[in-house]
Amino acid sequence: MSKPEQNGALDYQQLRAENAELKRSIEALEQDQLAAYQMQHRLLPANHVLIEGYRLNYLLQPALHLSGDFLDFWSPQPNKLVFYIADVSGSGSASALVTILLRYLLKKYTSHGQLSPAKLCARVNKELLASGLEKHLTLVLGCLDISTKKLTYTLAAHLPVPLIVDGNEVKELEGEGLPVGLFPGAAYKDYTCTFPEKAKLCMASDGVLEVLPGQGLQARQQEWQQLVAATSGDVETLLHRLANPKVGWPDDVTLMTLSGC
Repeated sequence: MSKPEQNGALDYQQLRAENAELKRSIEALEQDQLAAYQMQHRLLPANHVLIEGYRLNYLLQPALHLSGDFLDFWSPQPNKLVFYIADVSGSGSASALVTILLRYLLKKYTSHGQLSPAKLCARVNKELLASGLEKHLTLVLGCLDISTKKLTYTLAAHLPVPLIVDGNEVKELEGEGLPVGLFPGAAYKDYTCTFPEKAKLCMASDGVLEVLPGQGLQARQQEWQQLVAATSGDVETLLHRLANPKVGWPDDVTLMTLSGC
């Protein structure tokens, strides 16, 4: 065999070895992604669950296997309901890891009696910055007092703005705030309102805005409000109206409603 032929054979063997190693790496990555997906999926709350006379309905449609969106709903004390919907920056394993960390921290702090959404946001902000993950998130975090129908909440730069559906009326929750995990010492504010009898709180991640028509954020938020009004905030109908098989989902899309029965 001539020297050029020997070199060609060696190059071919090296290429085969590199391809085999690449295949093993891809398979390992896929297994890691699947394990992370299964863990994240199992941490989601039961759907259509009824707690203290209030029902949670949701749909989470990830753009990839893992989602940077997450939500939860629980009762840390009698007559108290805590809920949130979060959207972590970016996508993939790192963003999914932050959703797990967020759930752990909020469950931990509320179990210790901390039910102020603003104070909870401040503590999570500090923890997330200290983690070094270089991730931040937007968040709607609320605590509902069942006995008084008083809803206390904070909005941490989350879009679209949550909507209260009360009969034929649809209105935005008031408030504003900074993202969580981006600014050291960020301050958050508790807002309050009365949760109307048999009303529905409709929340979503900003993935819905990416599939709605309209130029600019304001126009798309208006489209979202009109869509919620037309569907009475029903999550299955909303997802059906948002789905576009030709475009797919450019971002994670999460829909969540909290309604009195």
